[in-house]
Amino acid sequence: MLSKGGQRVSRRGLFRTFGRLAATGALVPILVACQQQTVTPSPTVKPQTQAQPTAAPAPSAATAPTASAAPTAAPATAPAAVPTIVPAKAQVAQGAEAGLMRPTDGTPKRGGTLRNCFGVTTPHYDIHQGATTAVLCQMYNGLVRRNLVDGLRTIIPDLAQSWDVSPDGLTYTFHLRSGVKFHDGTPFSADDVVATFTRIVKPPSGIAIPLHTLFDQVASVEKSDDMTVTFMLKKAQAFFMEVLALPDLVIYPKAWLDKYNNDLRKVIAPGTGAFKYQDYRQAEKWTFVRNPDYWDKDLPYLDQLELLHVPAWSDRGTAVLTDQSDMTWNASRETWQESAKHNVLANKLPNFGAYAVIFNCKQKPLDDPRVRQAISLAISRQDLIQAYITQEWIDLTRWVPHGDEYATPPDKIATLPGYRPDKSADIAQAKKLLADAGYKDGISGLDFLSASVAPHAQIMAPAVQDQLKRNLGIEAKIRVQERSLLGEQERSGKFGMVLDTPGGSIPDFSPIANLYFKTGASQNYGGYSNPKFDDLLAKSDAELDHAKRREYLDQMQDILDQDPPWLLIGYTFHLPMWQQYVKGLAMDKRIMTEWGRVETAWLDK
Repeated sequence: MLSKGGQRVSRRGLFRTFGRLAATGALVPILVACQQQTVTPSPTVKPQTQAQPTAAPAPSAATAPTASAAPTAAPATAPAAVPTIVPAKAQVAQGAEAGLMRPTDGTPKRGGTLRNCFGVTTPHYDIHQGATTAVLCQMYNGLVRRNLVDGLRTIIPDLAQSWDVSPDGLTYTFHLRSGVKFHDGTPFSADDVVATFTRIVKPPSGIAIPLHTLFDQVASVEKSDDMTVTFMLKKAQAFFMEVLALPDLVIYPKAWLDKYNNDLRKVIAPGTGAFKYQDYRQAEKWTFVRNPDYWDKDLPYLDQLELLHVPAWSDRGTAVLTDQSDMTWNASRETWQESAKHNVLANKLPNFGAYAVIFNCKQKPLDDPRVRQAISLAISRQDLIQAYITQEWIDLTRWVPHGDEYATPPDKIATLPGYRPDKSADIAQAKKLLADAGYKDGISGLDFLSASVAPHAQIMAPAVQDQLKRNLGIEAKIRVQERSLLGEQERSGKFGMVLDTPGGSIPDFSPIANLYFKTGASQNYGGYSNPKFDDLLAKSDAELDHAKRREYLDQMQDILDQDPPWLLIGYTFHLPMWQQYVKGLAMDKRIMTEWGRVETAWLDK
């Protein structure tokens, strides 16, 4: 629920305004199923922080930029083929200007508050252990980052002012930025980088780092001097710089890691970032204020950030359309299509997260690959995508995400078992697999966990539940968990199936496979293990020949179709919306989704 000027905007009011969800055959039983769900609330956690900051006074405004063009209408029909996204080029800038981003859409004005709405709850405050990155990253920097002002096409310096890579690709030497201070006044140095990444590479007992597996090839992180850090790799890794550029990989102060025994879940540790923490009202909003001592003296332009908790995508879009919010990273498709009518700007960005039902491969009956393959065959992805048509834009995809140069062409995907629209042969084969596995009469009581996000719990999960029963005689019981706590449930292994949006922020299948499908991977919560897949993945990661790597990836996709760790529904597009006066983030030029920092943003009003 949002309010403005005494008027309240509810989800019910939204649907009166923009129409109700499209009805499909798969949605008929949904309303009944939704009445049987329960939600486990998120606990209240009071963060411990450094001394509260005060907002910096607003500097004088600069010359106003020229007006931007009017927005174009958001398309209502299926998109054209997703463009191939090549790996970001690493830009090693030299000298005093290394990594200093400046907007290209006019002369920035200073001051004001940017309101961004999305789901801003968090299970705790340690980003590396799974806290909400899109919220907390505003306080921090990484070694490197994607460039906000060129549409995320390049990787540029951040706390590392420059770097060198050895000819064999095994040694990365980072030369750090001098004069940087944490928000508590502590100077930044190589010790902080070593402490941060040592915890990721070799997590201490009791510390769970979801991205840990992406650093399996890192042998050591060593300090050469106070401003130089070297990463030694066991094997060359083509996407190593892209991993380091993830918004999640922020640098924490060594002093705080030492003080709290490497566990920052209950404290908000100081960062080096452009914004400082001011306030958090649970399930309402976060407030961050300008850091007057930021190392890039020109940034940020804003005085304040307000991150508003709006979990429903439709409500996010409505908030932007009604000027209750300045932007959102992802609105519902139905409100996104209304943007041009309200003089609001919008874009459609490839996202490398997928809708999927993750199987617990350690529990019966899902420990049998035949059962998992039967489910993957019998579920109509087209029906699920149609059921979700007003919410998120889902592509019919295979395991390699859309945008990856090795992705299977869409026209071929639509002919494959499990992915083709005609389900008659697939359902017949699925029933045979179930019978062979000893479940001729179906399965009852299958635990099915879903996030409390309304479209997840009220549309997608019931639609899957209905198809399982109708097509295979599998009765699944939906259990709903608050979204920010879903990861904790997954890590505990206490689920039969779980509807989630796994994936990554890199347009390459290898990081996804290394995180989710490799035996023992840090986010392989279902316990999937296939030695043949692991062998092909290792070969693919080391292969530089494109044709040979494509062959490996095609073989891996075949394995995942026959021995699936998930019911893969499809990769998505995110649908950002923003007011015309929001500048400096190149939202119209972005090649992909990144819910990250916004220090180059400015308001033309």
